[in-house]
Amino acid sequence: MDGASWRVGELAEVSGLTVRTLHHYDDIGLLTPERTAAGHRVYRREQVERLYRISVLRRFGASLDDIATALDDPTWSLDGALRSHLASLEDQVLRMERLLHRLTDARADEPIERADEDVCRRLLAVLEDTAVTAIEPLRRVAVLVYADLEAAHRHLVEVFGLEPGPLHRADDGVVVHAEVRTADGVVMLHRVAPEWGLASPAALGAATGMLVVTVQDVDAHHAAVVARGGTISFPPADQPYGVREYGALGPEGEPWSFWAPLRLRPE
Repeated sequence: MDGASWRVGELAEVSGLTVRTLHHYDDIGLLTPERTAAGHRVYRREQVERLYRISVLRRFGASLDDIATALDDPTWSLDGALRSHLASLEDQVLRMERLLHRLTDARADEPIERADEDVCRRLLAVLEDTAVTAIEPLRRVAVLVYADLEAAHRHLVEVFGLEPGPLHRADDGVVVHAEVRTADGVVMLHRVAPEWGLASPAALGAATGMLVVTVQDVDAHHAAVVARGGTISFPPADQPYGVREYGALGPEGEPWSFWAPLRLRPE
């Protein structure tokens, strides 16, 4: 290395990329180094900074064409790119979930060798209509009603360990909408709204439903909730319906359940 410059082999070594990858980036105009009098590639600080941005966007799953646009188009924004990428990933997940359901239905409990009409129907269903249609439900979003959204948000994050989402406040500072997140989606926290028939568990003294959250390790999650001061409604136990599960009370006394399929429990 000569001062603040790197030859292609040196940059490949420190960046973890291959020389072939750096050559390809040069060939397509994505990362163009300087050249010595002998024609050797030399990378300086501005190319290294550009390479860093390329690597970050690649980890987001962006294509090289999208990365080129991101780096050179002044109208490009990271937020817009992430939204587009998330939409693409959600579409892929929906297609995979649909295919999983089709395959499960096709296999059912009967030997697949039976070529009767029903088996053929199920196999053909795997081959057709795996695309998401315009009127097909895409994603469920849980909505929970609480009298005190800010306190509920704090409890779900600090005690149950859910990821914090935004808190939206009215002009007087009162929270009127909030969100928390799990790995597979959003849980919205809604204000009490008598005009829509929405009441809180605290006002009813009961709950009309409950939320079930899948966790990696039921016993570890249970121990963490206990340590954070959570109220347990029933301890971890293996259930006859194939999960290990425990119950806890939410911020207004409503029931929550945390479980994991028995086959996914760590050894």
